[in-house]
Amino acid sequence: MELTGIRSAAELQPAKQAGNDFGELGRTQFLELMLAQMNNQDPLDPSKNEEFISQLAQFSELEGIENLNATMANMADAVLSNVTLQASSLVGHSVIAPTNRTLMESGGFAGTVEVAETTNALSIEIKNQFGELIRQIDLGPQPTGELRFFWDGTNESGVPQDSGLYEVSAISQVAGQAVEQVINLPERVISVSLGEGGARANLAGGTDVLISQIKEIQ
Repeated sequence: MELTGIRSAAELQPAKQAGNDFGELGRTQFLELMLAQMNNQDPLDPSKNEEFISQLAQFSELEGIENLNATMANMADAVLSNVTLQASSLVGHSVIAPTNRTLMESGGFAGTVEVAETTNALSIEIKNQFGELIRQIDLGPQPTGELRFFWDGTNESGVPQDSGLYEVSAISQVAGQAVEQVINLPERVISVSLGEGGARANLAGGTDVLISQIKEIQ
């Protein structure tokens, strides 16, 4: 049986281009298909009530999914806009974040170590931009937890070091093994970027961290 009341997808395309969104077009197609089926059904073998009710249920489900998708898209846009606004406000600020490089401007800096296991000895090693070890700070035995430390910006001989990029690591001795611990250093945020993992803060020392990883904003 020929269903003359049904329009093809190509015939419906101009209506979409004229301004109807995808959700509105989907509902229109569904209704037109269902009405065309009813108008062109065989009088000797009409559609059963169960079939008609099933089609109405499908239409209701389609409309609900489209409305839900639109709501979720609006929520995602709002969250992204809020994250972007918050991230951009960090530019120019100094933060403490998990990184092993920092740009010292003058007078040293303070950082923290996340001690994962009780250690017999913990030390901070500071290297200059050429990879030369210029200072080692012994912190002794330490329990688990976050520990603050301070470097006064001098080498082993007490000579003040120039401003520049420095690499810092925290080494603990656990059961006779040297274990590197997570270290958090002060850094300046120079820009922010958005990626698949979320908003990231780009730091002056050349590294970047997720906004959610920032420990402190100074």
